Amino acid sequence: MSTVTPFVISRVFRAPRPLLFAVNTQPEHLAHWLSPEGFHNIHTDMDFRVGGRYHYGIQGPGGMEMWGKQEFRDITVNERLVLIQSFSNREGGLGTHPMAPTWPQYMHVTTTFEDVPEGTRVTITWLPHESDDIGLQTFDAARPGMEMGFGGTFVKLEAYLQKLQA
Repeated sequence: MSTVTPFVISRVFRAPRPLLFAVNTQPEHLAHWLSPEGFHNIHTDMDFRVGGRYHYGIQGPGGMEMWGKQEFRDITVNERLVLIQSFSNREGGLGTHPMAPTWPQYMHVTTTFEDVPEGTRVTITWLPHESDDIGLQTFDAARPGMEMGFGGTFVKLEAYLQKLQA
């Protein structure tokens, strides 16, 4: 099996680290910003603990629905989250990427929160988990789209943080 370089993206937010951790781990916050541009949240169900999960649904243009699930592997409050991310169906079972059927079924995701003079640096690292070669190739080819997708999501997060701190 091939190996692939992780996708890493980082952004500094003008907000304290505990707030950044909270908006990344509490469903009432995630519902406001964790979706691509043009999508909105339609479902949240979270059991926030190691071994727990976050099951969510979002809806986009024309009523298109996407469902996802995160299974928490490691939680270090205000410092780090490690989880396995997958697409799911409405019931929470395993699903596939609605626009890329060869996308890896599981992603290993690490999010870190670090104090910096300007606020808090959030770094997200994505790596296919237990993927076949086709999944790895699909992931590798999708880097520009991931940059754009996370960029838009970070814009939504920044706007949400500004509302919270107003």
